[in-house]
Amino acid sequence: MVDIDQNFLRRNISQINDKVQGIYLSLNFLPLTLFLGNLGGAWLLPVSYLIKIQILITSLFLVNFIIYKFARTPNVSKYLGILACTTVVSVIAANGRVGIFISYGFFPFLASLYYSRRFTGIVSLYSWLAMMVSLYIRTRITKQCEPFTAEIYTPDMFFMRFSIGFSIELFFTYLLAMMMTKQSQKRLKNLIDNIDSVNSMNISLAEKNIELEETQSKIIKFISTILSSHDLFTGNHVLHTQTYAGIIARELQEQGRYLADLTDENISMLCNAALLHDIGKIHIPEGILNKPGRFTPQEFELMKSHPEEGKKILEVLPPIAGGKFNKIAEEVCLYHHEKWDGTGYPKGLAEKEIPLFARIMAAADVLDALLSRRLYKQPMSIDKAMEIFRELRGVQFEPCISDAVLAKRDTLENCDNYFKQEEERNNVTELAWWKKYHEYIDSQKQ
Repeated sequence: MVDIDQNFLRRNISQINDKVQGIYLSLNFLPLTLFLGNLGGAWLLPVSYLIKIQILITSLFLVNFIIYKFARTPNVSKYLGILACTTVVSVIAANGRVGIFISYGFFPFLASLYYSRRFTGIVSLYSWLAMMVSLYIRTRITKQCEPFTAEIYTPDMFFMRFSIGFSIELFFTYLLAMMMTKQSQKRLKNLIDNIDSVNSMNISLAEKNIELEETQSKIIKFISTILSSHDLFTGNHVLHTQTYAGIIARELQEQGRYLADLTDENISMLCNAALLHDIGKIHIPEGILNKPGRFTPQEFELMKSHPEEGKKILEVLPPIAGGKFNKIAEEVCLYHHEKWDGTGYPKGLAEKEIPLFARIMAAADVLDALLSRRLYKQPMSIDKAMEIFRELRGVQFEPCISDAVLAKRDTLENCDNYFKQEEERNNVTELAWWKKYHEYIDSQKQ
């Protein structure tokens, strides 16, 4: 049993190493993404700086790739892969032109997928040290000021004030990652003990993989929630759309439509995938995500990139449910802004060229956008939202999906009322902060 389980853990390390290599490979496109952000006006980064970043990323990638291919043990690649990614993030953050804070919290959670508390602790400590060094360098490069009073901080004042706050946030991230790692180890140990106690040598390695895939799925969902926190609305939005997508899918199932695809298992996976459909927004600057007015054409083009950016992130997920969940998650992420008449983005697909689960997700996404408050609008009434779904039947939405939304009008209204009651107090506070922030930014431009 011990040999079998050690073999499983070694295999798990190799599988996660593969995914980390995929993440690092995607970092090679980061300088190009930042350059496109320059063109869109999101930030102004010198081309020489982007070239230096590209050289750093490529050099570390080549070293890591060689070790990954030829090292006798996967543990070497395990350490080098995640620590190299952390280093790249800290170097970019040190420049002071791009605000990178929450990304440091990603690496402890990624480390927890290896089911090693020691490794999670080492990665957390390195992330903290990298964040502190990056923040210290940043204070020496650029002037920092208080957003609302325009008070200029001295480098030491800025470093002390913000290093304490960021350290506290990263410490809580560390605790959560360690908790998830410990829980994963406990579940694995309980599984092994149960196998030993009943002499069940016939339980296959595949069944243990299923148990651990469920744990990986929970960790990844938690990562999605953490990474969406830089957008005022994404956190609540994904929870709302998870509920709405399930209601629409089950109504279609009850009507006898797409029964081969709309099994209970697939609907459950769709609801979980809804949590990840906007994960690509982590590449969009906070100032654009939380802008109180309409986007400029350049800002809208940048916003339209989030489905494809999200798919790139999801492509490095370990297989869940034999890869079925991954397929559904990638489809709803990439295609949830496509329209039935072919006028959507990013691919301009029409009718049943759009995957079924993406068509359902598109309806849930628009429904929540209509019913929810945004910085630039008040929530729409349920009756007005239903009127829009009637008008867009066969235009933006598949007719039977519009019909399913209309059929569940009362259920959707009850859900919407519940969401508003639960979230109103937090929304008022957050809205006031962001409005004050943007008023300050606008005043500085005048």
